[in-house]
Amino acid sequence: MSQQLKADDEKLEAIAKAIQDLQFGEVHITIQDGIIVQINRLEKQRFPQKSK
Repeated sequence: MSQQLKADDEKLEAIAKAIQDLQFGEVHITIQDGIIVQINRLEKQRFPQKSK
């Protein structure tokens, strides 16, 4: 397997891991010159509101 394919597989695996079990939030993928350079995950916790 070429180095480029191995690096691409690692990036795709990191993206899959970032969205796994995410119920509320965002995953941002930063791309520069056609290459993924950063993945950010923002997870939000939501709590049910009690009725008055």
